[in-house]
Amino acid sequence: MAKIGSETSDTAGMSAIRKATRVLHRLAASGELTAGELADALEEPVTTVYRMLTNLEGIGWIERGSRKGSPVRLGVELIALGQSVEDALDPRLLSRAALVRLNEATSETAYLCVPSGQRATCIERVDGIYTRTAELPIGGSLPLHQGAGPRAILAFTSQLFRDRYTATMRASQLNPMTESEALRLDAELASIRASGLASSDGDVTPGVYSVAAPVMNHRGEVIASITLSALKSRTDTRMLAFDDLVRDEARRVSTDLGFRHADS
Repeated sequence: MAKIGSETSDTAGMSAIRKATRVLHRLAASGELTAGELADALEEPVTTVYRMLTNLEGIGWIERGSRKGSPVRLGVELIALGQSVEDALDPRLLSRAALVRLNEATSETAYLCVPSGQRATCIERVDGIYTRTAELPIGGSLPLHQGAGPRAILAFTSQLFRDRYTATMRASQLNPMTESEALRLDAELASIRASGLASSDGDVTPGVYSVAAPVMNHRGEVIASITLSALKSRTDTRMLAFDDLVRDEARRVSTDLGFRHADS
């Protein structure tokens, strides 16, 4: 009988945790809400919500809001805890494992790029059989509109950033981007956002094919890209497999960084 009682207690405890988690997620999405608004949104009795709010306020995970009606919002303690978790997440370390898996699955070169102003810089790389195939060595960089990895980053920046970037490239003193090139870039970036993948077919290094996918953080911001690069002659029959591998690894790293995918 004690065992049954223990299992019942454990089940009730997990149910309470799930409900509290839903409250926190709702507050994270909406800002300030009253107990009544939370009860309606979560389809829970208002008395249950009041009880959860009292407990969460007691440990500093929520606090009283600023508008009338006694609303609540996420508390400073929870925000500090979240910041600690974020600080502990190392995109380079998480991505390193992804690069190794890509290399082991294909024997090709995989590398990680991060945005740096209006360029993308390679900060990690695992060499394949043909090491010269990679578009970027560690420490090397390219403008954000050149190469698969940089374009995978640029495509998922804000519209404002993309507009300013294009304007800067068009006003460049060295090889300024033409209007037709800007229009083609805009169309390509839209295609990348739709597919989640960017590709480079010899436009940076002749004879080299690369495919890249963005890495997103918990705020939904693009913070890096993962690229798989190989000689074109070795990829003709494997391009679709490359696409799936790179997309899956970038998705895995993004998930580890707290990104919530639309289909999850």
